[in-house]
Amino acid sequence: MSMDVGAKKGPRSDINITPLVDVVLVLLIIFMVLTPLMEKEIGVRVPEETPPEMQNEPPPPDLTQILFKVDEAGNFHINNETLTDVNLMDRLKAYYRLAKSKEATQGPPVIFFDADDKAKYVRAVKALDAIRDSSSGWTIGMMTESLKGEAAPAATDGGTAPETPAK
Repeated sequence: MSMDVGAKKGPRSDINITPLVDVVLVLLIIFMVLTPLMEKEIGVRVPEETPPEMQNEPPPPDLTQILFKVDEAGNFHINNETLTDVNLMDRLKAYYRLAKSKEATQGPPVIFFDADDKAKYVRAVKALDAIRDSSSGWTIGMMTESLKGEAAPAATDGGTAPETPAK
């Protein structure tokens, strides 16, 4: 540091950072000492065991595809089964267990989601949230309708494919 010695009068414009460094070092030491003492506990909820009456719930029918629909009235349907808000999560978990058990032969669990055009948005979002919350392993396929103005793909002339030589 340099010091201005002279007969200059008036305010000085140079900044003295020594007090700033002292304050910052004191705060650093205080935080270093107090941080280990401030550990807080985090409450963790452990999942409860499945009640016996739920374990004996009949599995869903043997299916290759699972279709989750929300109709115009806001009712939920899995394939031909109508669900209520009460049993929605239980049935989704049962379908997931069935799909997961067939993963080796049919691939990862996929659920197709279809919401009626006149269904309320809130009900559709609630359905998607229920699928997500029932298991993180679902792959959700969104069902869409093709536009009526689209033309069907044109067929090739001749109708036969060229032969490939046999080895």
